[in-house]
Formats: sequence, structure tokens, C-alpha cells
Amino acid sequence: MSNLARDLDTQITQEYGTVLRRDGELFVVRAPTGDLRARRAASCLVEPGEGDLGLAATGAGGHAYLLAVLERDAKRPTRLVADGELAIEPTGKLTLAAHGVEVVARESLAFFAAKVCVKALEAGVVVDRLSLVGRTLESELERIKSFAKSFDSVLERFSQRTKRSYRTVTEADHVRAERIDYVARRTMNLHGENAIVTAEALVKVDGAQIHVG
Repeated sequence: MSNLARDLDTQITQEYGTVLRRDGELFVVRAPTGDLRARRAASCLVEPGEGDLGLAATGAGGHAYLLAVLERDAKRPTRLVADGELAIEPTGKLTLAAHGVEVVARESLAFFAAKVCVKALEAGVVVDRLSLVGRTLESELERIKSFAKSFDSVLERFSQRTKRSYRTVTEADHVRAERIDYVARRTMNLHGENAIVTAEALVKVDGAQIHVG
């Protein structure tokens, strides 16, 4: 007798139904036997919506579950929803292919990989604060254009090679160094409304010809 009661409790009836609306954590599904208040099954990752055709299962105790979304309007977006944390761990490669991909994280977004490759015709990055930590940076660019209110850098060594260099300072230019060495192969021109050269020990001017005045 107890075995028969156990079998009756585990009897499940499946039927098609149309999702009418959502009521809290339950979905109201109109089935041939009447309206059901079904909970979305954990395996049903597609979020049911109004008008969707779903497969509902009802147990002997009256508990109903919406097992899957069978049909829906193709013009409506499809949302994959899971209660709690969700991990996708394929044994092979995971590929996301679409006309557009958006990633939205309410708190944080992290990428961990041995190698990251990004290819795009145009890219835009907007951040309030950026921190970059690395050992080596190599870049090949045709043109760089930047605007900044202030720029501060602390370097142990700075080396630069350029074919032509142009710099315009509208106000003041200050250089503080232990030694300064300028070498020009042809001509060095220093010009100003006023020029002052001072030294605590020695001022030396040497050349084949020296013109003053």
C-alpha cells in the first residue's frame, strides 16, 4: 500500500501551455486542464515571457514546473536567466558569434587568460581611473594624438629617437639636471629677448670665430 502511495506521489503530467503573466516567482500558464501556477525549472534557462508556448509538468501533489520554452515570437529578445551563480565550462573552445555583443557587470568584470588578443577597426575606452601594471610594453602606431590637463611620470631611464621634433611651450619651461649636454652637428641657435648665462665657477666660450654684438 505504501509503495502504491509513493508511485501516486511521483506521477507527473506534462502538457503544453501559454504563459499569461508572471506572478512573483511563479508563472501563470494556461493549459488545456486549466491555469497553472508553475515555477521555472532550474534547467529552463530561457526566461519565459507573455505569449510564450511552454512545456509544464504537474505532480500528484499539485506542484507545477515550467520545463522549457518551446515557441515564442522571434522578434522578442531571448533572456537566459539562472538563479544564483552560473558557470559555463566546456571541455573545448567557447565561441560567441553575433552582430553585436554587450557585457554588463553591476560590480566587477575580470578577465584571466594566458594570452589576450583584441582586433577591431575602431575602439573606444572610457574610464574614470585606469591602473596598468606590466613588465614590457611594445606598440606600433602610425599616429598618436592626446589631450590632457596634466601629465606626471617618474622614470629611471628615458630614451627617444626621432627624425624631427617640434615642441611649443606657451608659458614657462624649467629643466633641473646635474648635467646637460647638447650637441648639434651644424647649427645651434639660442634666441631670446634677454639671455643670461651664469656659472658659479667657470664660463667658457670656444670656437674658431667668436662674434659679440
